[in-house]
Amino acid sequence: MGKLKRMARVPENWLLVAAFAFVIAGYSITADANFWILIAFATFAGVFGRKAWAAIKKTLDGRRDKIQAELDEAQRLREEAQSLLAEYERKRREAEDEAKQMVEHAKVEAERHANNAKQALEETMRRREEAAMQRIQQAETDALREVRETAASLAVQATAQLIRENLDEARADTMIERSIREMSEKLH
Repeated sequence: MGKLKRMARVPENWLLVAAFAFVIAGYSITADANFWILIAFATFAGVFGRKAWAAIKKTLDGRRDKIQAELDEAQRLREEAQSLLAEYERKRREAEDEAKQMVEHAKVEAERHANNAKQALEETMRRREEAAMQRIQQAETDALREVRETAASLAVQATAQLIRENLDEARADTMIERSIREMSEKLH
């Protein structure tokens, strides 16, 4: 069987087969043109069929390889695009998370600054109130002192006036002596 297959692959053997078939069939060489057309076609197919088939097969294999390379390239590009998409999605999520954190941080900072400003305002208001209270107390103290000084001055003037009017010389001497004695008793 192997020898028959090898013989079938050689184009010249087809010519021999065709001639042998012609002899067996008993046709005359000139009797039938259809037979010769068949022989010519079989010879042509036998001689050029393998080469034509090899060329066709080579062309088809080349196209198949080219298409496969394009499919492989498309698959690689698709995987690369999916990888880039995943990377960009990850970066987008990270950017969103970072933006959320920045907003939260800004809110916390704004709240902290507002609290600090509120505390500073309250502290300033407390100090101003204390300063105003101190000024009021000082004004009250000054007013009381002034009233006392004025009252004391008026009392001294009134007393001096009364003493001048009611005190005679003898009585003044008696009061001075009594004051001197009281002083000496207190000092000793």
